[in-house]
Amino acid sequence: MTILNLSKTTLIEVVGNDVVTADTTSSAIDLVDYEGDMEFILCAEAGGAGVTYAVKLTESDASGGTYTDVSGGAFTTTSANTKLSEKISVNTDELKRYIKVVIDITGSGGGAVCVLAVGSKKYG
Repeated sequence: MTILNLSKTTLIEVVGNDVVTADTTSSAIDLVDYEGDMEFILCAEAGGAGVTYAVKLTESDASGGTYTDVSGGAFTTTSANTKLSEKISVNTDELKRYIKVVIDITGSGGGAVCVLAVGSKKYG
């Protein structure tokens, strides 16, 4: 993974740190201003007995369009009552224009989840 010019690097709060108790989809992120690799970082606290989180990236040509899974864009599904911190990298040049993060929760209860992205803008 290579984040290009660090002076153009941007931190994006995709899913803010919050307690998540139901399936959640982030707002669309427009990738038109980004280039190269983008890192996505998941931090999930232990959600309790029987609670798991399946977190993935989806993409679409239009902000309000139909979203499909990004190849290589899924985080490891958490085990019940287990915290997880993980990073995945995708190349924005190979993605459609818009992406969203989808969090699917299994079980009852919830825990704090946060997804951040780090990427380089094309122009400083």
